[in-house]
Amino acid sequence: MIRKKYKKYLAVKILVVVMVVFLSVAIMLPLVKLASLFGINIQENTGLNFKPSFGLIFFFFLFGICSITIIWLAQKYIHQKPLSQLGFKPKIGRNLFFGFLFGVIIVASKNIIYGISAETIEYNPITVPDSVSFLTYVGYYIYFLIGFIAWNSFIEELGTRAYPIEKLKKYINPHIIFVIMGLIFTLGHFIAREFDAHYFIGLFGFSYVFSLLYYYSRSIWLVVGVHSGVNWVNFTFFGTNWEIGGLYNIKISNFPSWIYDYTGIIIYAMLLALIVLLNKKGFFDKHFPKTIK
Repeated sequence: MIRKKYKKYLAVKILVVVMVVFLSVAIMLPLVKLASLFGINIQENTGLNFKPSFGLIFFFFLFGICSITIIWLAQKYIHQKPLSQLGFKPKIGRNLFFGFLFGVIIVASKNIIYGISAETIEYNPITVPDSVSFLTYVGYYIYFLIGFIAWNSFIEELGTRAYPIEKLKKYINPHIIFVIMGLIFTLGHFIAREFDAHYFIGLFGFSYVFSLLYYYSRSIWLVVGVHSGVNWVNFTFFGTNWEIGGLYNIKISNFPSWIYDYTGIIIYAMLLALIVLLNKKGFFDKHFPKTIK
């Protein structure tokens, strides 16, 4: 019944895809409540405040599994397509690597501008307790790279970029998709944290860049790489916890408020222009051919 209406009506297509994406994000809500029954406070352990513990890691991976399962079920029973149709292109390592570098450059550029205009920059190395062995540290860092950075990026890029863009790009203007998914992606981050307007704008800007990049490249690995690079810089140089990759806690302060308010917006606009230019020059068709049927 749903399948027939989905094929026939555009409104049903849009509604179904939006609902699937919403459910893949909103599944966090019951998990937050479930975790609280076990004395685990997810809301106080998000982003740079995340402190690895068995309970938090368990629910973090459980959220990912539930989110991916929702997308897989939709692909299998509503769209009748394999999960691999959602941007799972070859040359995984290459796309992850160059995407990662691109993400690092994005965040580094913004913070270099902050640093140039700031009166004070503090570099505070994050020390690892002497009681922590080298192997223990390596174990934590492997989890940080694979279980925290890469896994989180994959979940979000699959659910809020690859899936909705692939399902709707033939039917509606892609920028409408980018806006809708950007709102879901951004608001989803406030399920487990308090609302902040500047953080909202930053997330929405990144979401739009990721969406356009996926739309032209059709590679989930490229945007997972970019997303991972962005998060790696933030946690490595602006975090406070060695257990999730922190090396330095850099504090940039006392710079004009307009720099803080508008630098991100300007960088996002420049990135969007760059991506559009690369597409017009044939960059994406050359390096990301349409190989997936």
